[in-house]
Amino acid sequence: MNGLHYKIIAETNALATKYREKFIGNPEGELRAWLEIAARREALVYYVYGEAQRKERLPNSESGAEHAARDTLTEIWQEEAIHTELTRARLVSGLMSVGGGPLPPALIQVIGGLEARLLCSLTQARPTLSKAFAQLCVMVGAVIVPGAVPGFARELDTMDARAFFELAATLELTAKQAYRRMGELLKLFLAKREEPSVQLQGLQRALHRAYIDEDFHERAFLRMIGWTDAEGRFKRGLSATECVQQISILLPQAPEPIRGTEPRGNALYVLTDGGIGALAKRYGIELVVVQEEVAHGQREQ
Repeated sequence: MNGLHYKIIAETNALATKYREKFIGNPEGELRAWLEIAARREALVYYVYGEAQRKERLPNSESGAEHAARDTLTEIWQEEAIHTELTRARLVSGLMSVGGGPLPPALIQVIGGLEARLLCSLTQARPTLSKAFAQLCVMVGAVIVPGAVPGFARELDTMDARAFFELAATLELTAKQAYRRMGELLKLFLAKREEPSVQLQGLQRALHRAYIDEDFHERAFLRMIGWTDAEGRFKRGLSATECVQQISILLPQAPEPIRGTEPRGNALYVLTDGGIGALAKRYGIELVVVQEEVAHGQREQ
C-alpha cells in the first residue's frame, strides 16, 4: 500500500479518538456522529464507483481482468446505493430518539457527493479544467478552513487502476471501521434500555450486515490489485471467469454443515452476497445466502 493509504487510516483513527473523548458517557451522541460520517462516506463512494468513473478508470472491456473488475465495481456500486439509503433513512427517522444533528441528512449526503466529485477530479488521468479547479479548491480550503480539508486530499493525484483499487480498498476499510464502532455503541445504548425499540434492533442487524459487506468489498478490491502489474496495467492471461471466481470465494462463508438445507453441488453458502449475486450467477457460480441467525444456531447445535 502507498503512503496515501496510511494517511487516510491515520486521519480516520484520529477522528475515532476525538469522538471517544468528546462523547464520553454519551454513546447516543457518538452513534449519531458516526452515522453522519457514514452518510457522507457512502455518498462519496456511490459517486466514486459510479458509471462515469467506471468508464474513466476501466475503459477496456476486451481485457478479461478489466472486464471482471468493471462488472464487480458495478455490482459493489449498487450495494453501496443500499448503504447510502440506510444511513439517510436512519438519520431522518430511525434515530430521532437520540436527538438530531446540526445538519439535515440530505445536506450531509450532498456534502459527501461534493467531496466525491472533488476526489474524482483530482485523480483524473487527463489534465482537465475540473481537475485544475479541484486542486485550487483544495489549496484554498486548506488555508481558509484547514479542519474541513483532510490532509490526504492534498496528495491526491493521477491514479492508474492499481492506485484506484488501493484507494477503494482503503475507503472500504475505514467504512468497515465506522460500522464496527457504531455496532459497539449501539450495544451500549441498547443495554441502557429495558425495552429496546424495534427500530434500534433493526438498526443493529443493518449495521452488522453493512459491516460484513464492507469487509468483503475491501477484500475484493485488494484482490483486484493483484490483477494489475506495478505500472497499473492489467495482467494478460486472466479470464473474466477466473477473476469472478476469485472474487466469489472471498465472500463470508457460512459454517459447515448447514443442517436443513439440501446440498447444491458446488454452491457457495455465504452470509451475504456482497452485492455480486447477479454477477456470480452470470458466470455459473451459485450463491446460497444463509441468514446469520440460522448459521449461528447451527453452530450451537
